Amino acid sequence: MSSLLANFEYSTLGFKDIIVKLDGAVATITINRAKERNTFGAAFIKEIVEAFDLLDKDDRVRVVIFTAEPNAPAFCSGANLPEGDEGWSGLFDSEAEKEGSHAHRDLGGVVAIAIFRCRKITISAINGHVVGAGATALQLPFDFRLIWEGAKIAFPFVRRGITPEACSSYLLPKLIGNSTSLALFLTGETYSPTHHFLRPLYFSVHPNRTDVLPAALKLANNLAENTSQPAIASTKALVWKAKDTIEEQHILDSLVFRGLAGNQDGTEGIKAFKERRKVRFQDTLGDLRWELRPWWTEVETRHRKAKL
Repeated sequence: MSSLLANFEYSTLGFKDIIVKLDGAVATITINRAKERNTFGAAFIKEIVEAFDLLDKDDRVRVVIFTAEPNAPAFCSGANLPEGDEGWSGLFDSEAEKEGSHAHRDLGGVVAIAIFRCRKITISAINGHVVGAGATALQLPFDFRLIWEGAKIAFPFVRRGITPEACSSYLLPKLIGNSTSLALFLTGETYSPTHHFLRPLYFSVHPNRTDVLPAALKLANNLAENTSQPAIASTKALVWKAKDTIEEQHILDSLVFRGLAGNQDGTEGIKAFKERRKVRFQDTLGDLRWELRPWWTEVETRHRKAKL
């Protein structure tokens, strides 16, 4: 698949709700729904899922940045609240619901998993307010989060009579702990990124909205030039798909370390250090001599009737 993407132009996909640009090894996805306050919509969700699936497979890409126009009303205002008397059920797929409660997949979670499964470095450059699904699906699954200090952040689910979605009850506790996550979820209050609850979540906090994307690009270019694509993917998997005991993890660490040590990038890392020069990593996920095979159980989450 990656070889087919060697000369691929993302502009040919015809996306409307997002804009995808590839500059060298860094891809930038910009939300293009300012008139709708960058809320979730069916096309928006489909486009994000498709974009991250392709970027994961494209060996040219080493880092993906997700952002919004800094003059938009919000980075993401969450989902469009349902109209009429049907309440939240209006967001569910009625046909899938006929097959039982397990047939439904919440749409924020569909997006979160697509981002989470991307094996490249992912950065959310949050240059506006984030509420609901914006605060969950569009920031928690990323490897790095950079944010404007004036952003308002809210996980208001209990104040709407529902529970947190978009896999946030899994991601947020792993990122900042159970106690702090419960404080954010159970109050449903609006917080600042500098609040002590949230500060550990962010790689950096910036005084101006317009500073966020340049800072993300600087970080992205640094990482694209100085890190190994297979080592990044393997490290992410080791952290998020860890074993239950230290002994099991030791065996797994050793297996992955040994596998990568035999690759070209492993040799290059040693040579560059000894020669006191910049590294020139060449290995990609598409042409590994040692293939990183999942050691975890893959769970299929896309129901055939899931509504996107």
